[in-house]
Amino acid sequence: MLRECLYQRPSPISTNSRKIKEETKSARVRIECKDKNNLNLKYFVNGETDSTGTFNIHIDGDHQDQICYVKLLTSPLADCKTADPGRASSQVILTRSNGAVLNIHFANALGFFKNRPLTFCPELLKKYLPQNEIKFI
Repeated sequence: MLRECLYQRPSPISTNSRKIKEETKSARVRIECKDKNNLNLKYFVNGETDSTGTFNIHIDGDHQDQICYVKLLTSPLADCKTADPGRASSQVILTRSNGAVLNIHFANALGFFKNRPLTFCPELLKKYLPQNEIKFI
């Protein structure tokens, strides 16, 4: 079982009670596992997020000798279709041979960019970024 949350731009935090993430229902994701020696695709399974932006995917078998990733496929939201390049995929370890005792594995957050920044994003960036990094605001 793999669990993950999907977020929208820029990160899952809130400021002054303004929410800057949205749960994305029906976003499609895929787990891919490739042979670690030749990178040939050995296994894949698709999934979809629920109303909380979370997906739970049952993984068949142990993938000890494979490199596995969860990656974004599509967003159902017209104004939020571009995957954040830094959050478009996440490596996951899908084996029990590494000492894991549970069959539940977690991936890092994934997300899509909204087409337009939220109105308070410039204010938020000014608060958290160093002055020399906010020239574009």
